[in-house]
Amino acid sequence: MGFWGIGAILWLFGIYSILVFTSFLLKKFKVKYRQIIEWTLIFVYVLSHTLYHLNWDVGSEIYFTNENEPFVGKNQSFIIVFGIENQPKLESNYFTNNKIFIPENGILLTSSKKETFKHRYKFPVIGSGEKFSATYFEQYNCYGEKNHKFNYVVGTISDLGEVDYKYRDSIGDLICEKLKNKDLKNNLKVGYENGNYLDQKEVLINYQNLTKLPNGLLELKNLEYLNIHSNKLKEFPKSILDFPKLKRLTIGYNEIKTIPEWIGGIKSLESLAINGNELTSIPDTLLTLPKLNYLLIRENNFNESRIKETIEKFEQKGVTVQYE
Repeated sequence: MGFWGIGAILWLFGIYSILVFTSFLLKKFKVKYRQIIEWTLIFVYVLSHTLYHLNWDVGSEIYFTNENEPFVGKNQSFIIVFGIENQPKLESNYFTNNKIFIPENGILLTSSKKETFKHRYKFPVIGSGEKFSATYFEQYNCYGEKNHKFNYVVGTISDLGEVDYKYRDSIGDLICEKLKNKDLKNNLKVGYENGNYLDQKEVLINYQNLTKLPNGLLELKNLEYLNIHSNKLKEFPKSILDFPKLKRLTIGYNEIKTIPEWIGGIKSLESLAINGNELTSIPDTLLTLPKLNYLLIRENNFNESRIKETIEKFEQKGVTVQYE
């Protein structure tokens, strides 16, 4: 039944209890026209509940340029960015579906708040819904000097039925650039919780389905700790070299198959966690890092005998290796 099902039952039971208690009070105090009042309350309850149900069933229909049917194309993506000033509002009907028309570039800017968006989609064409996937409301951080932010929903229809996060990341950089240049303005607070961008020494971006590092992140030149585990990185982002003071890198639970040779250029690196990936070997390049003292490599695809030899090499250099 789930949380919402239990909540609905409790809500209905609560309303029913109020009606019973009201009837008891009317009877006890012998209120005139008691039955008329009771039937009126029941009618109001049934009517309000019906209207609520009809509104709850209202969804969104996504239309692309030159299409007569909602979102039935192949390998198409869109992003809706909320809270952008001086942009049109989304359609918001009470009893009928909201039609949302996506521009040709796939980017819809709206001044509507994210709460006004109906996250239930309607698919008149059979099978379209099985190929469709969308995020719920998420916030994108731009980082950089100002650290602009924006709320968005991204959706994709494809045979895989998965959101195209490469598309999301490319559009994210584009929107961030426009916010930075004041081509766009939104109502979200800018800045960092701890000082300005030069004061940022730690950044954690977990479970955000990143396929690349946000461009603005590369401006944080004093960064010492970067935690980007549990994303969708298929390889080490070479832009990591742009952090001259990086000491700790956590990049576990992505889809990384190899550690690149250029990692030897991160001379300040002291700790590397790359567990939960698809590695089959550890390159000797890591042995050239003068300050490396900790290596977390469990949950990869190593050959048992070869990895033990590799671990011995690192331990002889004074590096603590966590494998099991």
